[in-house]
Amino acid sequence: MTGPVTRVLRIASLLGIVALTAYVLVRYPALPDVVPTHFDFRGQPDDFGSRSSLLWLAGGGLALGLLTAWLSTKPDVLNYPGEITEANAQRIYREGERMMVWVLAGLTVVYLGICLQTFAGAGSAVLVVGLVVLMGSTLAGLIRLSIADSPG
Repeated sequence: MTGPVTRVLRIASLLGIVALTAYVLVRYPALPDVVPTHFDFRGQPDDFGSRSSLLWLAGGGLALGLLTAWLSTKPDVLNYPGEITEANAQRIYREGERMMVWVLAGLTVVYLGICLQTFAGAGSAVLVVGLVVLMGSTLAGLIRLSIADSPG
């Protein structure tokens, strides 16, 4: 059974992904023909491209968010490092769901950082936080899955 924190985090992350995509689409017509597409470690643009590249960002962010959210509701289709048995299935599936929801949250923060960097020129810290959440949730999820797989 999905816990309340997992449920709220999934919904909040999905709403964030949809809101960011809507923001990109609303701002799109007013953008110049050439926009920054890459930033260095100081947050300064170091590559530029067509504003249509932001449509790819919006589409990719939305698709990745929706797919991750959907996968988080189907933990039985995920690939796990250990054997699924009757005794451990519920524990493993619960941890798989949690991990995917936290990955979704990390993706949402990364998407926010990219949007802030692109539109406001100041999203490097948010982007780093998102990457840390993304990598940390994957590592923590794998550890929790290993624990859930062990008997007892």
